[in-house]
Amino acid sequence: MKLKIRSLSTFALATGLLLSTSQIQPVHADEQHERACSNKTLNGSYGSYRTGSTSTGPLASLGILFFDGNGNASGSQNISKNGVFTFDNPISGPYEVAPDCTARFFTDTGVEVARVVIVDGGNEIFLFSETSGNAVYGVAKKIHPDND
Repeated sequence: MKLKIRSLSTFALATGLLLSTSQIQPVHADEQHERACSNKTLNGSYGSYRTGSTSTGPLASLGILFFDGNGNASGSQNISKNGVFTFDNPISGPYEVAPDCTARFFTDTGVEVARVVIVDGGNEIFLFSETSGNAVYGVAKKIHPDND
């Protein structure tokens, strides 16, 4: 009988400890608001690369992008498309960032050209091209992160 009581006491103690240490802290609305993204999340210079295939063959590019934090991007890229090189190809256009840290890039004429996910507090972005016939994705990384 003593063994049964001791086993039940041990089980109750272990269960109590497990439950007391496994509680998940709730996320408060203020914390969620602080984590929301906006156009200001993309701000500064980013080194980028893109790779994939286009309707005219394989594509690879390296470039630099500048985001002003107000929805305007500019920069240039060096491109190899099916083995044909283009250097210092200019990039410019608006961008829109949603609170969930997704974004869209547009041409100067308003045509959507890429979908983006912003990661690491705006220090890096993942993107894919929406140009018809393309299967192109890329990454851009902030050149001078805020925490440096």
